[in-house]
Amino acid sequence: MLDHIPLTSLLHHDLPAGAYQDCCIEALPATVNIEQALLAFFGSSPAWLLALMALRNRLVTPLGLKTARAAPGPVPTPFRVGQRIGIFRILALDKQEVVLGENDSHLDFRTSLQLLHGPAGPQLAMSSWVKTHNAVGVCYFALVRPFHRLIVPIMARATVRRLCGIAG
Repeated sequence: MLDHIPLTSLLHHDLPAGAYQDCCIEALPATVNIEQALLAFFGSSPAWLLALMALRNRLVTPLGLKTARAAPGPVPTPFRVGQRIGIFRILALDKQEVVLGENDSHLDFRTSLQLLHGPAGPQLAMSSWVKTHNAVGVCYFALVRPFHRLIVPIMARATVRRLCGIAG
């Protein structure tokens, strides 16, 4: 996992100074579109991750932090800016990238799925940034960060595996 976001990412438009950032890049089996990538992302959450998020929601509710359930049933398409899907809101969307995120009292986060095309062939970059606002945010992210660094590569690989079924 890289400790920086690709320079071509839309995430750079609002990357706060001092924000935590990371990126996981996976090879794609074929050229796909951003809608296919986003559908694959939302269809790739393993059961243990959904259970972990449910536990997180129970633990942070007394602290007044935002919670959300996983998107029930099929994800509505076409995608549009402002659309909420589970814990994510679509903040930016173009033909190569979608930016998901949320702002809360303790921290702001962004997650990006970006289609890259280069000499190595088509790739999917899954990038994140997190900016804490206060002591609650710092403590929260200190607890979440090890899970985040484990989950991002797993989700990137699962998304690509799902895309193999779509594109192949």
